[in-house]
Amino acid sequence: MAFTRFSLTSLFILAAMATFAQSERKVAVLNMNTYNLETNNSRMQATVNMLTLTGIPFDTTSFIDTAINYPVVVTASRITDTALNTAQRTQLQNYVSAGGVIITSSLRDTALFNMFGVDSSDSDNGLTTVYWDTTGLPQYFSLVNDSLEAVVSIGDSNQVNFFTRAYFLTTGQQMAHYEDGRTAIVMNNYGSGKTYLFGPDFRDIILRNQLNMDLEAQRVYSNGFEVSADVFMFVIRNIIRNHIPNSVYSYTVPGNAVSALLITHDVDSRSSIDTMHIFSTYENSLGISAHYNVTTRYMHDHWMSDYFPGHDVKFDSLLINGHVLASHSVGHFPDFADDSLFHFGTVGNTMATYSPAYFWGNTTGGSVLGEVEVSKKILENDHGVTVRSFRAGHLCFPDSLGLGLQTVGYDFNSTQSANDVMTAFPHYIYETRAFSSQPSSVLEIPMTISDVFKDNPIADTNHLLKVNIWIQDIAKYSANNAPVTLLIHPNRLFKMEAFQHLLDSLPPNMAIVRFEDYGDFWRQRDSLQYHTELSNDTLYVHMDNNKLSYEQSFIIDKANLDTVRFFDYNGTELAFAHQVYSSTQDLYYRTQLVTSANSLEKEIMFNIYPNPTNGLISILCDRIEPNVGISITDISGKCIYSGFMEHGFKRIDLSNLADSDGMYFVKVAGKDFSVTKKLVVSGR
Repeated sequence: MAFTRFSLTSLFILAAMATFAQSERKVAVLNMNTYNLETNNSRMQATVNMLTLTGIPFDTTSFIDTAINYPVVVTASRITDTALNTAQRTQLQNYVSAGGVIITSSLRDTALFNMFGVDSSDSDNGLTTVYWDTTGLPQYFSLVNDSLEAVVSIGDSNQVNFFTRAYFLTTGQQMAHYEDGRTAIVMNNYGSGKTYLFGPDFRDIILRNQLNMDLEAQRVYSNGFEVSADVFMFVIRNIIRNHIPNSVYSYTVPGNAVSALLITHDVDSRSSIDTMHIFSTYENSLGISAHYNVTTRYMHDHWMSDYFPGHDVKFDSLLINGHVLASHSVGHFPDFADDSLFHFGTVGNTMATYSPAYFWGNTTGGSVLGEVEVSKKILENDHGVTVRSFRAGHLCFPDSLGLGLQTVGYDFNSTQSANDVMTAFPHYIYETRAFSSQPSSVLEIPMTISDVFKDNPIADTNHLLKVNIWIQDIAKYSANNAPVTLLIHPNRLFKMEAFQHLLDSLPPNMAIVRFEDYGDFWRQRDSLQYHTELSNDTLYVHMDNNKLSYEQSFIIDKANLDTVRFFDYNGTELAFAHQVYSSTQDLYYRTQLVTSANSLEKEIMFNIYPNPTNGLISILCDRIEPNVGISITDISGKCIYSGFMEHGFKRIDLSNLADSDGMYFVKVAGKDFSVTKKLVVSGR
């Protein structure tokens, strides 16, 4: 970077802003902990979680001097009255005036109100609903197109909510309002730049939900569409996209699929053990690898019998059919979330030493480590597998579950309901359920839809109606490129019929992905670091570490772009195919998980860029098998080039063509396909 801070002279400010606008294309997350004298990292972590979910590259810093070198700054906390001195406020004001963008939440510093277009604010713990003003500023609201997205929940009207702020406008424009009409979110033009002010604290709309400390803000618990937390992320991402030309963000689904269905089964009864082979065999016939969460109940008490022992052959058959075993706890106790009954415990538990029992409404002898450790050991020792995932019985979530899972070596958890935590996307659970805790290494992949309907249970008389609910939910989550985790207990034949009907009704562009494969994909997505460079009409995407998975795709704003080139951590160019994502964006991918059945040409993703060209072209094809040939002919049929693809990619220099400018035909052909496209050469 050519400078480290702005001078207070306007001339130098303008020069500096021109420099970062052309070179730095990341977001700066400004850690406000030191400025605010905060005692824990929860607000910083909430903002990092939000930016990570957007998929847009960002850097973190604790220094204003560094942050203002970036085109967009997101403050990772509220700005209190005493956080900044006069010189620091002036820095931020000059930064925005010269073209910078600041996004913040729950602003307390009245000296900055003018920059954010407000003159006063109220603090209120009775506000529960945010209404987005989608018609006035439509550029910020792509993906906000469902009634449950246009109006989002932040609290429960039947109880006291967390404090949030309402603002009174001067020059600012309202982006959203509360149920009483007061302004919730403000956009303001300030000099050449813009500011965005959110009334709810980022910690309350992101991390509070992920910790399931949301004060019952969800409008439905399961088998519904509750994405209130996700909508804030969508809006933040669109704000950033509007200020960084040709923005790039990492896609939330592997390959080119619109969504991923993760099939899981909870085997927590004798009837499930008896009939799970029907589901297993059917899935195997379709080439599906499903996830079977097994309760290893070896004790007999008032609650249930010891139904697990003696069925090793049946569980081995799941492995033979290509499925995955995971833990569903030892006892499936309904009071597992009661921390007074399930203390954290110690490691080293075995079947011989861990003997919990449930009698007359309470469990005795239970511990968090006992449940997660012993169930894991049993499955691993009996079946020679590595158990990586856990789901608690009844979706009970004790406060120390994250620490327990991390302690005994789990990678994934699926105990939270996506509706309950108000996000459909994965996130790392905290070691303990407290803002003062820290993230564990365990990735939560929330359960989205299931065969558990609380008010009107699924039965052989209504199961197809329940499938219609699933299909409607899947369509809504798919529109947001969110994963859908399906839970079905394999204990009734009518559920098998419902399952078959659901699979027959999936959108054609939805992929079925193994639960843990999706988890591994997401962990790499979270770890991936990259940056982009824009030079004229060419965009360069450079990986900054070796965490790029082959399934990772990217969404790119395509306005005025001619060429996009990808490079791995070692500088090697990568071949990406692309397809239309929206009217303003393209999806770039390497793994084709879904295809169109309309024509062979659509099934074979084959692209030429730039087209038209003045000589140098790149050819991409998603078929990477050996001996995929390329030939280029002119309109008379004369071959002017022939060769072979190299791992789905080929760059060809046509600048020395003897023929005049005109139309040519590029053909790629393999063992079972042949596709031809037109190429225009001009401008030489």
